[in-house]
Amino acid sequence: MNKRKDLSKYDYLDSIEGFQPFDKDYKDPLWRRARGLIPGIMVCAVVAFAAKFIALYYTVPVMLLCLLLGMVFHFMSQESPTRKGVQFTSQTILRLGVAFIGARIMLADFTALGWQVLLLVILATGGIILLGVLWARVLKMDREQGLLIGGATAICGASAALALSTVMPKSKTLEHNTLIAVVGVTAMGTLSMILYPVVVGFLGVTDHEAGLLIGGSIHDVSQVVGAGYSISEETGDTSILVKLMRVFMLVPILLVFAFAFRNNKEKTSSGRFIFPYFLIGFTALVLLNSLHLIPEQISDILQNISKLMLIMAITAVGMKTSMRAMFSLGWKPVFLILVETLTLFLLYFTVISLEII
Repeated sequence: MNKRKDLSKYDYLDSIEGFQPFDKDYKDPLWRRARGLIPGIMVCAVVAFAAKFIALYYTVPVMLLCLLLGMVFHFMSQESPTRKGVQFTSQTILRLGVAFIGARIMLADFTALGWQVLLLVILATGGIILLGVLWARVLKMDREQGLLIGGATAICGASAALALSTVMPKSKTLEHNTLIAVVGVTAMGTLSMILYPVVVGFLGVTDHEAGLLIGGSIHDVSQVVGAGYSISEETGDTSILVKLMRVFMLVPILLVFAFAFRNNKEKTSSGRFIFPYFLIGFTALVLLNSLHLIPEQISDILQNISKLMLIMAITAVGMKTSMRAMFSLGWKPVFLILVETLTLFLLYFTVISLEII
């Protein structure tokens, strides 16, 4: 099978942080593209509302239920009538939902985390990428694969793997290795989203500390949202703040990769890197809220819209999840992703236990 075609098959797994797969239909009229999105968006909305209704009566975290019900309808992300709408929900609607979270967060919440958290994010990002290279050598895997998996685990999941592949030199294995990183890290992050709230409960940490753990160690923003808000609003808000620090690391890491591979003129790409503009909306709302320029009624409306968008987006993430795809990759990549994921979690847990942050 052509590897390029094989990779493009999984473009829909990309999340929201800084990478946009090429859209073959971008020249179509806006109304036609919108009409093609409606079936998938409606499916996500119906399943999300069903999950919310069930959660009201059985005291199950609505985010977790949205994910699990979404996974039941995995075929919806594969069928042509609904696939584009599901992808749109998991990306664009999720971007808007995360941006609107800024309406209830103040700048003081960021500064309250302290410089220690920022330093930890920087060191953890670089350390996990280096760890990926070292473990790849131990497992006799390509260094290229170690860099892609390390970057995806350390920064923001599938988006990081796809974005990093755009600045790495073209090789016979690049697209195949990118595919492995995208599928493996997406599936591992989804599994973490399900398990971490349970593990955090057994550890007996506070909601704030749980937010640090989840935001620092789960891969995609969507997965952080699902895990964090399934525990509490404080955990969700804290995890988003920490996760967005990691997302910002994508830009300097891309520059480092571009500099490191500057002598390799031939490049390959399955899409284009874009600045994660939803961060601008999030930051703008945080600043406005900090200056008390958002009326309370407007803030409440934005919060309610945000919650609705997020449960729809997590449902879409569940629909795109296929654990079977992960375990078809072979044991070495799965082992490497597992080791790096656990290392991140243990690193943040150790720092929290020692009360360094």
